[in-house]
Amino acid sequence: MNESPGGAPAVRQTGKRRRLALVSAGVLAALAVGLWSAREQIAGGLIDRQLAQMGLPGRYTIESISADRQILRGIVIGDPAHPDLTVERAEVRLAYGLTGPRIGQIILVRPRLYGAYRQGHLSLGALDKVVLANAPSGNAPGLPDLDLTVIDGRAVLESEFGRLAVKADGTGNLAGGFKGTLAAIMPQVAAGGCSGARLTAYGAISVADGRPRFAGPVRLNGLTCGKDLSTGPAALALDVTGDKDLGGAAIRGKLEAGTLAARGMAASRLALGGELVFKLGELRGHVVSEAAGVRTAGLVAGTLGIDGDLDVKAGGESVVLRGAVSGRGLARGAATERALAGAAAAAEGTLAAPLLARLRGALAREERGSRLAGDVVLRREGVKWSLVAPSAAVRGGSGAALLSVSRLQVASQPGRLPSLAGNFAMAGEGLPPITGRMEPGAGGRPALKLRMAAYRSGADMLALPLLEVAQGPGGALTFSGIAEASGAIPGGAVSGLSLPIAGTISPRGDLALWERCVTPAFTSLQVGAVTLDRRQLTVCPAGGQAIVRYGAGGFSAALGMSALALSGRLGETPLVLSTGPVGLAWPGTLTLRGADVTLGQGEAATRVKLANLVARLGKDFAGTFGGVDARLAAVPIDLTDAAGDWRFAEGALTLSGVHFAAADRFQPARFKTLAGENAVLTLKDNRIAAEAVLREPDSRAEVVRVSLAHDLATARGHADLAVDGLVFDKRKIVPGKVGGLQVDTLAPQFKGVIALAEGTVRGTGRVDWTDRTLTSTGTFGTDGFDFAAAFGPVKAVSGTLHFTDLIGMATAPHQILHVGSANPGIEVNDGVVDIELLPGQVVRINGGVWPFLGGKLRLSPGDLRLTVNEPRRFRIEIENLDAAKFLERMELANLSATGVFDGVLPLEFDASGGRIIGGELVSRLPGGTVSYVGALSYKDLSMMANFAFDALKSLDYSSMTIGMDGNLAGDVITRVQFSGIRQGKDAKQNFLTRQIARVPLQFNVNIHAPFYSLISSMNPQPPPGAFRGLPRTLQPPASGVQPSVSSSTPKGAGN
Repeated sequence: MNESPGGAPAVRQTGKRRRLALVSAGVLAALAVGLWSAREQIAGGLIDRQLAQMGLPGRYTIESISADRQILRGIVIGDPAHPDLTVERAEVRLAYGLTGPRIGQIILVRPRLYGAYRQGHLSLGALDKVVLANAPSGNAPGLPDLDLTVIDGRAVLESEFGRLAVKADGTGNLAGGFKGTLAAIMPQVAAGGCSGARLTAYGAISVADGRPRFAGPVRLNGLTCGKDLSTGPAALALDVTGDKDLGGAAIRGKLEAGTLAARGMAASRLALGGELVFKLGELRGHVVSEAAGVRTAGLVAGTLGIDGDLDVKAGGESVVLRGAVSGRGLARGAATERALAGAAAAAEGTLAAPLLARLRGALAREERGSRLAGDVVLRREGVKWSLVAPSAAVRGGSGAALLSVSRLQVASQPGRLPSLAGNFAMAGEGLPPITGRMEPGAGGRPALKLRMAAYRSGADMLALPLLEVAQGPGGALTFSGIAEASGAIPGGAVSGLSLPIAGTISPRGDLALWERCVTPAFTSLQVGAVTLDRRQLTVCPAGGQAIVRYGAGGFSAALGMSALALSGRLGETPLVLSTGPVGLAWPGTLTLRGADVTLGQGEAATRVKLANLVARLGKDFAGTFGGVDARLAAVPIDLTDAAGDWRFAEGALTLSGVHFAAADRFQPARFKTLAGENAVLTLKDNRIAAEAVLREPDSRAEVVRVSLAHDLATARGHADLAVDGLVFDKRKIVPGKVGGLQVDTLAPQFKGVIALAEGTVRGTGRVDWTDRTLTSTGTFGTDGFDFAAAFGPVKAVSGTLHFTDLIGMATAPHQILHVGSANPGIEVNDGVVDIELLPGQVVRINGGVWPFLGGKLRLSPGDLRLTVNEPRRFRIEIENLDAAKFLERMELANLSATGVFDGVLPLEFDASGGRIIGGELVSRLPGGTVSYVGALSYKDLSMMANFAFDALKSLDYSSMTIGMDGNLAGDVITRVQFSGIRQGKDAKQNFLTRQIARVPLQFNVNIHAPFYSLISSMNPQPPPGAFRGLPRTLQPPASGVQPSVSSSTPKGAGN
């Protein structure tokens, strides 16, 4: 190997490198020793610089320092008295770079964070400068680029909603890659007037690209918002991702609640989902909500939901929701069905009943498969809210749009009714066809125009040609229009009813109808058997208030009509009704004055007049009435001055305690006016039932009990009459006491015919009528009846009268009465009278017969027309009268006679008195004898007179005729004529009498004497007061009158 001088420099170069390395190693060693010696100062400066850069005031204690690790204890960030963050132990791992060491990882053991959320803002105290957006220090907001491990981290967040406690564990870089778990609990939740119990959350937390995220379930045991809203347990699947600057978050979630109950609404399930963004106190995003098993008072639905965009600002003071609403299985709610069912029940028998039935049937058909679809915009600004629906429709199972709205706007302000605008329509098979439009009116206030075309079910119809509703100042609603109807009403039907509608609804909801006079009209109105013709009425409010009012104070009404004038028919009978003033107040009374009802035409009309009626209006209608006069065409009895109480309940009108007067319409009257007392009448289902007792008003005697039934629809009826015991007696009538009833007290036409009656009459009768016929029958009788007749006293009359026309006072022919005794001056006993009562108050005497002094006394047939002022004529026929018995009955001891007589006594009575006209008794062959055995009271008699009286002491006759004429109250001339005379065996005889006896003789004896004196002289003891009460012309003279001297003239004496 060859060596050259160049080898020495290479060795030198290698030595230099070794020296340099040694120097460097020494420097590094010295540096390391220096750094290690100053490690706490270096670490403290580093942490302090980091805190200073973040603007965080803090305290800590260094536990240990190594080149790559620092352990701190007792870390306090913020005010030491109220720290914002405390950490029990923190391990800081250092990383070195060209710029020096930096914090590479922090491990926090049991950190405790304290914060607050107020008025939509989160605050972590001193940490706000580092963590939250808009930090004033100028540091970039968001999570720091820091590798962090948290062991048993806890946090407490105070808010107006409650205290939130959080527990967290996790590890990773806060700028991205951090993962862990988080559990939170809020024992009590309160927000917006709502409160809940035990809000919990548990889920995974992570950070990606500086965005923190929580994903996990959030649960709430229940939420209550006063009386307005409550829910059952709810679970929310929540996924929240925060912004890098932590100023907002993206929220996704799905809420499931078992039950929901709001004011007037409930749901069996509530589902709410959406994707929202929260930023600077504002919430925006898309939400989907659906409630199942929805129940409200008026509506139920299988599902109801909304799918739309939500925008919430100003901490919830401003809310806007735009979306589409949907629903399935819509149907009537319980309250709606109860209302419809109640209305149908209440409307039974009216035109509304079939219309409601049709409506309910149509709804029932369309509810199956029904659905709701539409677009809405809901806004809330503070306490104001509005709803806009550009279009929405409810479609039934048939697919038809049952209810549709377009351009609907509803706006509400506190203390006012909602304002409305938009169009709506109701249609569908079986539903009322309604169209309407709401639009701004005067002053921009909403106004509604509604029309309902004729809604029909058979013959029943209801229509609203026009109904206008306008909102006035202050939110009050005014409405006006016309309702038209035809069909059934309670107890009848109406045709062509036109009812103007006018009223207001105040902002408080008070209703007022018809503040001015209204004129309802109808084409025809039928109630029961009454059908009224076309008429227009004028009804006016009373007292300056609306006719109808409804509000917080309940329902009230007040109206008046100056008069009513109606015409029509009752069945087929013409009807006219007119009244004076009519007034009604509810609650209160109904008053009516001067009603006049006429049924029929002309003289055949039935007329009822009512002076006054008062009705107390309440649950039952009741009141009083007075001054009623009724003239029933079918019954010739007028009821006058009727008054009493009335009540209308359960479809029946009842009159009770009725007092009235019953007067005979015939002239002259067949009976005096009777008094009806405590009568009862019921009208139900067009049927009248009545009962009454009729009394004679002065004597208070019960005359007859009446039980009546009448059918207004058929105009048929009947009345049952019962006379249980009509007592006549001669006592003087004493006011207030029963007694003193006489025949002429009841029937004035019997005055002067029957007086001083005593006895009891019993019987029953029945009256039947239709609109064309009237029949009446009855049977009345007595077991013993005494009275004084014009010709004398009558006793013990008994028998029964069978009436074929009771009202006309007509009987069947040959009614037999038994007469115990009659005394026209000569008493007759045990007689029988055959009579018949004829229409027109005529008594037909078919005859009468009495046994009389060995023979018979007969009353000849004749008619007594009681209503005609004419002479009363009777013809008495005498058969087979025994003269001896006659003289014995007459107690004429100074006169004896034999023979049998026949004859007649025609009697006549008139206003001037009674008289015998052409009375005559004729002896039967072969004649008889007559003897005068008394003494003469006159001494100075002529020879012929002496001869006559001597002859009368015993005289045989072959023929005797007794004639009678004269006034019964004056002188009666009795003419006694003897023929075929010869002296009897007991006569005084001498030469002259024997000579004269050969000459034919005729005695004519004339007796002039008052009839009653003559009778009294024969029978001096008439019954006391037997003729009291008879006409003055029939009264006997005050004292007896002795008969004048009789005279006799022999036939041919002058020859």
